Amino acid sequence: MKLKKFYLLMLPMILSLGLVACSDDDDGGVDPDLPPTGAIVVDEQVTVQDGTLTINSVNISEDGWVVIHRDNNGAPVVPGIISVPKQIDDGPTTNVTIELKDGEQVQNGETLWVMLHVDNGESGVYEFDTVNGVDAPVTDLQGDIVTVPFTVVVEGDDVLLTAADQDLVNGVVYVESITLEEDGYVVIHESNDAGDGPQVPEIISQPVYLEAGAYANVGVPLKEDGTVEAGDVLWVMLHEDTGEEGVYEFDGENGLDSPLTKDGDIVVTPITINDVTEAPMSGMLTVNDQPIVDNTITVESINVDMDGWVVVHATNEAGDGPQVPEIISEPVYLEAGDNTDVVVTFEEDANVAAGDTVWVMLHDDTGVEEVYEFDNMNGLDLPLFDDDGIIVTPITLE
Repeated sequence: MKLKKFYLLMLPMILSLGLVACSDDDDGGVDPDLPPTGAIVVDEQVTVQDGTLTINSVNISEDGWVVIHRDNNGAPVVPGIISVPKQIDDGPTTNVTIELKDGEQVQNGETLWVMLHVDNGESGVYEFDTVNGVDAPVTDLQGDIVTVPFTVVVEGDDVLLTAADQDLVNGVVYVESITLEEDGYVVIHESNDAGDGPQVPEIISQPVYLEAGAYANVGVPLKEDGTVEAGDVLWVMLHEDTGEEGVYEFDGENGLDSPLTKDGDIVVTPITINDVTEAPMSGMLTVNDQPIVDNTITVESINVDMDGWVVVHATNEAGDGPQVPEIISEPVYLEAGDNTDVVVTFEEDANVAAGDTVWVMLHDDTGVEEVYEFDNMNGLDLPLFDDDGIIVTPITLE
């Protein structure tokens, strides 16, 4: 899985040249009227080994701290930290090594947050508690806290699966964390007749193919004919990929795509479905005929109920709709809510020209989070619907 790096709004050069101002007497000090600010660069996945992890780089306009917070529903837990506060000098610092506190354990696929704090209380003593007003988080020029999430990879844990009891919403089971040493699958089995294990070989979900790596919040859609009720126990299981690559073939007899084992035990975990609800994901799309500019088009406005995608499909051979599942653009990830002036880039081999009709379409995001997987067969990242059908708009390129 490719690693992405997050850059928080300001380049280190800006910090080093523009955010430190000289006082009136030109003594080189920091302008007391300029609030401290900074930036963080960190890989999407960070390996933890023997309770230690490394952040690519940080940059802060005055002396401060780097700390690690846990995650709570997409935001850092404050004021508590799980790391030993790392004191840093003003300016850029690369390869920042941070130790977890004694007794703090993290899991593969867990989300953590690295955050910058000032050191404006007792020098060299980390005192942030949200009440005393000292050692508060650093903010950027827009007033946002300088903090970045990342996914944990625990060194030595080659195969791990974590899933919790949950409500089943729109037929998708969410798996908290998965780590695979080799490519494989995550699937859902229903309980056997005795109620003490999974019913095999049958699965009631789409098999979600995963390349080797660590994953968090993987959405596994159930098959359309799967019947699940509140109180049912389902079994989340990892399988190998030993037959045709990317094709799930486990049938209990052919020896292909067998359940993964660790220390002789099948990697499987039961979860209880607390409730079954429907909250159909829908959206709205506004886009007009327009010229191609630098191999891109711009979608004026998009609103989606949940995170998803906007993509562009070519016209099918009949000329009456989109060609699916192929797309001719880079998929653009959308966060839930309003998205305006969304720039969509055509693939280099799209071969689009003035006069062509293309189809701008919205898709959901199931399977691996923020990875576009729609192939019209695996049940992942499907087109979104409203009362009139698939949310898609044809436009003519000028």
